[in-house]
Amino acid sequence: MLGDLAIDYERRQVTLAGRPVELTATEYEVMRLLSANAGRVLTYRSLLRQAWVRYPDRARPKLVHAVVKRLRRKLGEDAASAAYILNERQVGYRMAAPSDG
Repeated sequence: MLGDLAIDYERRQVTLAGRPVELTATEYEVMRLLSANAGRVLTYRSLLRQAWVRYPDRARPKLVHAVVKRLRRKLGEDAASAAYILNERQVGYRMAAPSDG
C-alpha cells in the first residue's frame, strides 16, 4: 500500500481510497511491474518487454507513455504532481516506495 493506493495481486485489483480502479490488462500489468519494483527505475524498454509479452509486434515506446498517462488520470494525478508513478527523464518510470513519502 502506498498512501491511498492498494494493489491486491491475487485478485488483480487496484483500489484508491477504497474505491476500485478499473484497469485494462495492460494498464494493470504496468502497474503491477512498477509496484513490484517500487523505488527502482524501470526503463521504457524493460516495461515494453515485460508488459507487452502477448503482443510484442504492437510494442512501441509511445505505448508506455500512453499507458502511464491513462494510469495517472485514473489515479487522479498528472506528471507535474505525481505521487505514485514518477518520471525518470529519458530513462523510464518508477513507483514511489512507501519510504519515499
